Amino acid sequence: MGKKKTKNKRNSELRVIFFVILIAAALFIISTYAWFTTQRNISITNLKGTVEVADGLEVSLNAKNWSSKIILGTEEGEYNITNSSNDYGPYAGHRNISPSEMLPVSTLGLVDSTGTMKNVQMLRGKVDDLTKLTNIVAMDESKSDANDPQFPGYFAFDIFLKNTSRRDEAEVLQLNYDSSLQITEADKSVTGLQNTARVAFARFGSTNEDGTWTGVADVSEINQSTILQETGAVPDGDVYITDVAIWEPNSNDHVQYIVDNNNKITWSTGDSALYATKDLGGGRKGFDLTTQMPTYALKSEAIGQTIDDIYKWDGTNNSTLQKQVVLQTTKTSEADYRINEGVQNLISTSDASGATEFTIAPNSIVRLRVYVWLEGQDVDCINYASHGGGITLNLGLVKGSTEGSKY
Repeated sequence: MGKKKTKNKRNSELRVIFFVILIAAALFIISTYAWFTTQRNISITNLKGTVEVADGLEVSLNAKNWSSKIILGTEEGEYNITNSSNDYGPYAGHRNISPSEMLPVSTLGLVDSTGTMKNVQMLRGKVDDLTKLTNIVAMDESKSDANDPQFPGYFAFDIFLKNTSRRDEAEVLQLNYDSSLQITEADKSVTGLQNTARVAFARFGSTNEDGTWTGVADVSEINQSTILQETGAVPDGDVYITDVAIWEPNSNDHVQYIVDNNNKITWSTGDSALYATKDLGGGRKGFDLTTQMPTYALKSEAIGQTIDDIYKWDGTNNSTLQKQVVLQTTKTSEADYRINEGVQNLISTSDASGATEFTIAPNSIVRLRVYVWLEGQDVDCINYASHGGGITLNLGLVKGSTEGSKY
């Protein structure tokens, strides 16, 4: 009898141990998937913050009411990016997006060869077997159901910049040192979600025969209706995206969990020398807590394809992945998300070397479409990081400032 009890007890213990191991294995698999594949506890559903401009620039959500600062938010009296029923909001007929649920997407922010883009192409796929990406599709901004594979899941809104200038040539648009992006979440110090966010600026205009582009001339004499039409804001406007710039804030900060569990990259020889700073053992090298990483985002050619390993950055996936051209900045401290490097020039995604600056035309009004998204191809974009409260985005837009200055 005693032996039988001992045997039953041992079997029970083994079952408990097996059950614990099963749970641990399941949690490990869930937490190391990329692209938030299994968890849907994402609660990043609101965008707050400011868009502030310096001397020589004015900003507006509707091309009618101009100021040096707009306050993004949902409370009464604030500039709600989807509510055009008050003087603070966007123009009637706008296409601004404030998603019910924020989901990862990926983009290179490239202007296609047709020259007829009205949206930055965002792509999403489904991850199988930890690193395999399938069912890659382009987002459709008309979709409102978060369960639809083409649901955008990112913020997008138009701002208008009025640029008065004594100069005749294009001027570089810059991020002021107090620009910042913070995702509010319960455990922001350990999830790595802060490092996944991106902001893009899509510039609309008309391309001239000499390759230059124009916004709207004679800024002091043009009314809202004309501005909306000539910047392509209204549906019948034949004005398209002429350039894009991408900003990656908080770019050199990874949490220990990400370093320990998502160090899966197969590097090219060149990238290995630049970014593989951590010895992983067994002759393998990877990124460390402060490595300023590149991102190999999805190309348009990836639509409908399968990528067997999204972390193969050695050239194997050249047909579907490409290095994102992006301005990377770091935060000032753990509590201060402002740009540590000071004022920075925005750069065009059109040049793989990152040497072409992102400009606006002098003495004109230009429409910029601002995108805020979670980059699925970022190494920090895993299920473990898929919960947050909201996004606080503070954009400081300046021109003619000295790079690195803080004033």
